[in-house]
Amino acid sequence: MENSSSIFSVLFCVLGISILIAIFSIAAGIRIVREDTRLSVYRLGRYLGDKGPGVVLLIPIIDRGVLKKLSGVDSTPSRRLVGIVGETHTTVYTDGKVFLASEIWDATSRTPISAGQRVRVVRMILEVEKE
Repeated sequence: MENSSSIFSVLFCVLGISILIAIFSIAAGIRIVREDTRLSVYRLGRYLGDKGPGVVLLIPIIDRGVLKKLSGVDSTPSRRLVGIVGETHTTVYTDGKVFLASEIWDATSRTPISAGQRVRVVRMILEVEKE
């Protein structure tokens, strides 16, 4: 009777350890890829392709993921300046001047904003004319 209970205890421990290893393996294979990056997936050294953005599942030990940042996504001034806080240099409504990022920029607003007020960049507009 004692022999069967010890075998049951050993099997229960082995099963528990196996379940824990499986849970940790699955958790190690989940990668979350941001919108401005991609995950290059290599399976046993062979390139499979780029994955992402979003959740990517890798096979632990067999797959290797290398993150790479997409070039040029944040290099445009509109992406860098949106959300930046500046100060109005003149009254801003249909046109005006704003001190932003150590420079004075032309700006417009949907509502009148007096000089000296703190403002936040919502979007960038580029106006051009024929040369």
